[in-house]
Amino acid sequence: MNFNISRLRYLYEVIKCGSMRAASEKMNVAPSSVSRQIAILEGELGVEVLERGRGKARLTEAGELAVKYYREDLTHKETLASHLNDVRGLKRGTVKIAIGEGFVSDLLSDAMQAFMIKYPEIHLEVRVAGTNQVLTLVEEDEAHIGMVFNCPPLPRISVQQMYSLPLKAVMAATNPLADKKNISLKDLSGAKCALPQKNFRIREVMDQAAHNERVILNPVLTSNSMLILKNMAMSPEGVTVLPDIAILRELKAGQLVSIPIKSKSLSSTSAGIVTRLGRLLPVSAQEFMKYLQSYFNHELV
Repeated sequence: MNFNISRLRYLYEVIKCGSMRAASEKMNVAPSSVSRQIAILEGELGVEVLERGRGKARLTEAGELAVKYYREDLTHKETLASHLNDVRGLKRGTVKIAIGEGFVSDLLSDAMQAFMIKYPEIHLEVRVAGTNQVLTLVEEDEAHIGMVFNCPPLPRISVQQMYSLPLKAVMAATNPLADKKNISLKDLSGAKCALPQKNFRIREVMDQAAHNERVILNPVLTSNSMLILKNMAMSPEGVTVLPDIAILRELKAGQLVSIPIKSKSLSSTSAGIVTRLGRLLPVSAQEFMKYLQSYFNHELV
C-alpha cells in the first residue's frame, strides 16, 4: 500500500477541529481542498476514513487507525528532533503540560521558574483543565505530561509517580470550625461551604463521599476558580475543600488552615504525574518531569 502521509494531517485536523470547515480555517485552505485531500487519501488506502452524514465529523475504524498512525509519527519525529538537539548540546523545544484542578499553586510555579532559569530556550505550554480532559490530552499526545487528582486506572495511561493528597476542609483560622481536630461531612453540610463545580474530580469525590454517608451538601457557592474558592475560605465563616497543595502559600502565611475530614474516601485521595503508556518523551519533557518530581517529593513525601 502506498499513500502520502502528509494527507493524514487533513484527516487529523478535521477530527481535532470537529468539521472540515473548522479544519480548513485552521489550516488556511478552502474547505474543498480538505475534502479533496481526504477523498484522495481514501482512494490511496482503499477504505473510507470518515463517516458521512451530518453533525460532528466521526472516524471509521480505518480512520481511527490512520489517525493513531499519524499521531505516533508526529511523536517519533518530535522525539528524534529532541534527541538530535541534545546530541548537539542544544536545549530547545516545547514541553506541553496539562494540569488538573488544584495544581495551580506556588509549588508548580516554583518548579517551572527553576526549570526556565536553567533552560531559558525551552518553552513551557501549560493548559489547565478538568481531570478527564487532562487524561484525554495525554492519551492523544496533545500533552507530554499530565498532573491529575485521583487518577482512575486507564489502559493507555502510565502513572509516573503517585502522591498521597487528602482532601481537607479549608478555612480561616478565625472560623469557629478551625478549633476542631477533624471535621465531619455533616459539619460541612451545615457550614457556608464553597465547592468546585460538578465537572471537577474534587467535586465528584466529595459528592460520592456525601452519598455514601447519606449527607446532603448544599454549597452556598460553586466555582471553577481555585482563587474564588480560596477567597471564600478566607471569609469569617466560609469553608471550602481542597488538597494542601492548592493552598501552600496561604498555609505558610497563616491565612488559611486545613482540617482533616472524617471520611476514608476523602483522606485516601491522591495526585499523579502521568504520561501516555509507551510514549518516549522528548529530552526536554524528561528534564521537566525530573524538576516536578523533585519539588513534589520535597513538599509532599
